[in-house]
Amino acid sequence: MNGKKRVISSGKAIHVATTGGTVGNHKAVTVKKARLSVKKGKTVKIKAKAVPKSAKLKVKKHRGLKYESSNTKVATVSGTGSVKGVGKGTCTVYVYAQNGLFKKVKITVK
Repeated sequence: MNGKKRVISSGKAIHVATTGGTVGNHKAVTVKKARLSVKKGKTVKIKAKAVPKSAKLKVKKHRGLKYESSNTKVATVSGTGSVKGVGKGTCTVYVYAQNGLFKKVKITVK
């Protein structure tokens, strides 16, 4: 290693139901806005939800949506989806469902 690489995250546990059972999985993660802007030092909330594959099969929730910032020097994100602007620039926040599906939200910090 050259000292410049760093681990952003390690190990993402996923929970997936097999087909033919009495429970289902999510088919998508939806976000209200795919692009958000925030001023440095301020916060903005990502409005997201996981959509089930079938209305007939219930999805057992092992965990809620998880959020991850691609660059914490630009923006940080809490476990509830609140994004705080740290420094000017752009980054991506990933919103993960429990079965590994994700949606990207582009964040611009002014």
